[in-house]
Amino acid sequence: MKRRTGIKLGGAVALTALLSANLVPTGAQAAGHPTRAEPATAVNRGIPAMVDPDADLGSKPAGPQTRWADSLYFTSQVKAGGHDVGLMVQTINVPNGFGRLVSFAVTDVTTGWYRNYMLGVDAEDYHWSSTGLDISAPGLKWTGNAERMSVSLTVPWGSLDVTLTSRGPVLRYGGTGVFPLLGDTNFEYAMPDMHTTGTLTIDGKAQRVTGRSWLDRQWGPTPDDPSLHWTWMNLNLPNGDAVAIWDTLTDTEENSWATVMHRDGSHEVVAVEPVAKRADQFWTSPTSGQVYPTRWRIRIPALSADLTVDITGTDNQELAQGENGRLEATAAFTGTYRNTLVSGKNYVEMIGNWKP
Repeated sequence: MKRRTGIKLGGAVALTALLSANLVPTGAQAAGHPTRAEPATAVNRGIPAMVDPDADLGSKPAGPQTRWADSLYFTSQVKAGGHDVGLMVQTINVPNGFGRLVSFAVTDVTTGWYRNYMLGVDAEDYHWSSTGLDISAPGLKWTGNAERMSVSLTVPWGSLDVTLTSRGPVLRYGGTGVFPLLGDTNFEYAMPDMHTTGTLTIDGKAQRVTGRSWLDRQWGPTPDDPSLHWTWMNLNLPNGDAVAIWDTLTDTEENSWATVMHRDGSHEVVAVEPVAKRADQFWTSPTSGQVYPTRWRIRIPALSADLTVDITGTDNQELAQGENGRLEATAAFTGTYRNTLVSGKNYVEMIGNWKP
């Protein structure tokens, strides 16, 4: 029988147990007056962060696991030529597995038009600096730092040249930037509010784009389990909260949880009612044959949240390689959050075959 839990804690992330469903002050937000037991110069900086947003944009030494991965990824909700457009850019290095990959997808949410491109890159053609953000691969140049970065990407049918500028604090998954992913320790943080401007060119037609991006940095292994599935969602709420939802499951276990970052940089880690249980309106990919839901009911009791998330634009936003694929889809949410009516735009990532 499948075991469902809010978030599984242990090992390298035992400290995160202190955070569940509690407010976690981080950085300058936690600074306060010294106590009697402290020297007068001591400053309480709250829970220690396990990631450095700037330095950790550099590549990481590979672990020994087959599915150890080093990933940098962003999704964007922008305006282009009067249309609502979604963008997804990722570079990932799985050195003991399929190697290095560059992915790009564009969704015209207004018309339903969609196109993607994936490129496997030989080791000698791929450079990711270990000291900071400097990535180059055929058609890709990605440079900058945690405050401001530039991305230039060219594919056979178009190009993207954008600047991303951070407008707020960094979200650290699990409150510290480290968490257990079905028993394996992963590091992950996000810059959930990056002002985005630049140019998108499709089939020779260039258009200015402006909007917001969510950038995600993650590294670590995932279990080598053929039954592994996951759903990830990113929500920017009208009150300034940023919410990252993880739902991971195998044949024996499901962990469904969220990291919430408030406008002041403080964090909460909360349980989410199992996401997979409330997924419906399934779509079958004509390319990979995999099945994905296109609607979810998200309930987070600690946040008085009850949200419906729907894929927008087109259901067919799968990046497929033969019989394998993953969904990286534009979406929209409506419902209540903190007992207040809310709505917004987001992305959904799904790995695995979700045939009911």
